[in-house]
Amino acid sequence: MVFKSTKSAVRFSLILMSVFNLVGCDEIAHYQLKKTMISKESSHIETEQVFTTNQMLRGVYSDLTLSMSELDNDDKAAFLRDLLEGLVIYDEHGNIVPAVAESWQTKDNKLWQFKIRPEAKWSNGEPVTARDFVHSWKFLTQQNAPLKQYLRFINLMNAQAVIDNKMPIDSLGVRALDAHTLEIQLDKPTPYLPNMLAHIALLPMKYGKRKEFVGNGAYRFEEQQGKFIILEKNSEYWNSENVQFDQIVYQKLSDSQDVTDLDLVINPIQQAQANQHFPQLCTYFYEFNFNDPNLSQSAVRTALVSMISSQNIVQSENLTMLPVNEFLPRNMWLDDNPTWQATLVEQLLQKAGISENKPLQLKVTYDNTGIHPSIANRIMRAWSQSDLIRVISEPVSWEKLQEKRQKGDFQVIRSGWCADYNEPSAFFQFLHSMHPDNKTGFKSDEVDQLLEKSLLVKNESERLAFYRQIESIIKRERVFLPIFQYTQPIFFAPDIDGFDKRNPTGVIYSKDLHRKTNSN
Repeated sequence: MVFKSTKSAVRFSLILMSVFNLVGCDEIAHYQLKKTMISKESSHIETEQVFTTNQMLRGVYSDLTLSMSELDNDDKAAFLRDLLEGLVIYDEHGNIVPAVAESWQTKDNKLWQFKIRPEAKWSNGEPVTARDFVHSWKFLTQQNAPLKQYLRFINLMNAQAVIDNKMPIDSLGVRALDAHTLEIQLDKPTPYLPNMLAHIALLPMKYGKRKEFVGNGAYRFEEQQGKFIILEKNSEYWNSENVQFDQIVYQKLSDSQDVTDLDLVINPIQQAQANQHFPQLCTYFYEFNFNDPNLSQSAVRTALVSMISSQNIVQSENLTMLPVNEFLPRNMWLDDNPTWQATLVEQLLQKAGISENKPLQLKVTYDNTGIHPSIANRIMRAWSQSDLIRVISEPVSWEKLQEKRQKGDFQVIRSGWCADYNEPSAFFQFLHSMHPDNKTGFKSDEVDQLLEKSLLVKNESERLAFYRQIESIIKRERVFLPIFQYTQPIFFAPDIDGFDKRNPTGVIYSKDLHRKTNSN
């Protein structure tokens, strides 16, 4: 699966000592968390004895940490988001809303100003300031953490040069104009910058007087006992009056553990225990090599795509995924998505100079584990039904798949894409002819120009108009063979509410959840 590195590893730069047995140290700060031991009589915590309607129990499978080098999965990210809050956050539907920043403005999509809300405070009562963000982002550039590259990804001015130590840290394009005004300078127009700022890499950090961990999120760390970590509602949080649970308890689970006694578990190991499947900002598709003489022809690609029904593949494989007819996830569709329709395949292929005497030789490359061989076999069987097509199977390891894609050594290859933020540009950008992840050889001057124009407009409706044109070209040219949109299995207790099962971001803040009231 071809995913961007910024999606696969979530990092942060603080150290949480003694949390689920992970210990670390940092050259700049060594954080000691307050640790209140649970009494001997209550050391064996039982769910029904401890957890009330004002408490929520979240199950995780990972050791939790705030270390930049350790924060690499959804469990750790969820924990971090309960303790820290950035400039913007997602609402329960997956839309960007103000958080520490109450407003923002730009005149040219390159120079941005974010106003820090005066009521934002750290858990020790000190105000959250623009300088806290400046310090945090500069600190990130100096860490041994892959996600410092996210600063470059958002087009922050001089980010790569600072990360590479080719420019001084003060050259980074972020500064505090005053305590409540953060200025962000980009190296190119990025009109969707606010959508990108909910990423976990951009959370602020704070040094306590005794190098204690201090947060600014809806919850603060209270104590750890064995496999339980208890977070208390943060009375200093600017929106604390709308936080329903007084306590969030994280419990480390074994792989075989039943999760039905908990309130929330994301990605339960035993997926049959999941009772919700949230859409993700990830799609699964096959790519065509546009440098291939046959596949460079739109008629050939149209014929091949029209022979495949993503709906049938998803149903036949009993997948919980969402079938799609384009490579955008469903929540990003800009127009009605047409259903699969039959096409005169033979005529299209013959128009492209393909015949029984000169059949289309088609090698299909895919990874040889998991669901991939089964899906590939269904696709190959469908194509083999035509007398004009000869299909060759090429199963390879995941590592080999990535290598072949990088080199352009394929005809048709299994692929995928995950977005770092909830906006169509996160998918469209890699169609630009100069984008480093464009390995198919697809080149369109029209698409390049539309992408570049979309960066200059201030009005979102104008930008969406450019996106619709791009989407139309991709559909017309059959750039991809889409199969499905990924979903994320989740277990919610029946009485937990405050979430939208259509939220595609993968982010569920504890602060948004509550227990359903008893109607009796």
